[in-house]
Amino acid sequence: MEGMIGELRAVAEGIFLGGNWAFLGMVVVAALVGVAAMRSVGQIVCVSVLAMAVLGILWLVYGGVRSDAPTSPGSYLSQLDAGWASLGAMSGATIILYLLVFAVVIAVLFIGKSLFFRG
Repeated sequence: MEGMIGELRAVAEGIFLGGNWAFLGMVVVAALVGVAAMRSVGQIVCVSVLAMAVLGILWLVYGGVRSDAPTSPGSYLSQLDAGWASLGAMSGATIILYLLVFAVVIAVLFIGKSLFFRG
């Protein structure tokens, strides 16, 4: 149990304290999309998966508009293949930990939104 908590902490620190402000902004936007889509806390798993999909789409769009973006469709597809390969290299536990981090962030934001917008 201690190992999983340490790994969860490492993933959360990598997301929020990693120093990549563009990625952190995309995580926040994806979490806010999840909060906006959530109607009850029982939807947390589905909304977390949605937020991860939104994060992936934002990451692809960000990669497409950067100055070092590929100029031909072939080179863009090879970059996309490299991205899929790096995702495939991640362990299942790391992906589940990303899902857990998203679930916690979305739940906290949703509860805050519910308390703030009572009525």
